[in-house]
Amino acid sequence: MKDISIIIVSMNGKNLLRACLSSVLKETINTDFEVIVVDNASTDGTLEMLKNEFSRVNVISNTENMGFAAANNIGIRQANGRYILLLNPDTEILNGAIQETVAFMDKHPQAGIVGCKLIFPSGQIQTSLRSFPTIRNLLIETFFLEKIFPKTFGKHFYLDFDHNSDKQVDWVSGAYFLIRREVIEKIGLLDEQFYMYSEEMDYCYRAKQAGYEIWFTNRGNVIHHWGGMSAINKRVAVWIQRSQLLFYQKYYNGLKKCSFIFIKYVNLIIRSICYFFCGIILSNKGLINKSMYSIYAVYRLITARWKYNHNFNGKIDPWEPY
Repeated sequence: MKDISIIIVSMNGKNLLRACLSSVLKETINTDFEVIVVDNASTDGTLEMLKNEFSRVNVISNTENMGFAAANNIGIRQANGRYILLLNPDTEILNGAIQETVAFMDKHPQAGIVGCKLIFPSGQIQTSLRSFPTIRNLLIETFFLEKIFPKTFGKHFYLDFDHNSDKQVDWVSGAYFLIRREVIEKIGLLDEQFYMYSEEMDYCYRAKQAGYEIWFTNRGNVIHHWGGMSAINKRVAVWIQRSQLLFYQKYYNGLKKCSFIFIKYVNLIIRSICYFFCGIILSNKGLINKSMYSIYAVYRLITARWKYNHNFNGKIDPWEPY
């Protein structure tokens, strides 16, 4: 058995994937590892690039876009490592991050999942950890209170978090998501109803319920070209909001579930109005587009009436209710 299996899901991101794989091979030393790339029907020459430049990489080629969770599950089933690293293709490994986080897991047997420090290409730190949703946190986000009063209301977003420390957290970003094999054997694979986004929050929630710890460690840095594979558009906006809606439906019942869903709609509408007027005042097309995407997400959530299916077993179509 290898020390670690590195699984990368890719779709039409040839140049980002090349940089990612090059950094993995360069920075990962003194560790027995395998790399599995699961390609979601790329049409930009990704498969040819992998064949010509990365012969040691195991490639699984899907004939259609399976979504992020399902594609990762395909890779996990083929993995042979003590640890499984789900790594975004728009990342670059720095400072031996992979062997450093593996060493951290070896020293912390109760750690089921570990994330590490993510940075922008400029060196600025990204927020890569969050608290689990609460009604209070959703209300704070609705009225931008975490931005207006970050010291008072920024806890959910870990705005005052010391990224030079090691600390237990609720959940970490799926861009760099290191899982102990024992966790997978105990709680299963990623939930494929989360077609894209929130699958890491769901998995951390399940791991915590099973008694494992979720850790952030500062050992090793990883560049994350945020949005490189899924720059925000109206479809991505829907995926993000739908995944959060499914999380509420999966874990909450009755009045609590209804409250979450109602506040989420209010959240999207209020933020859309704010984005729109700020975009007009600042002549910022990006904010205006963000406003339109939020309204479109509300429309899709209401008309599609997506619901979490606890008995689901099949293929997800991200645009159709099931």
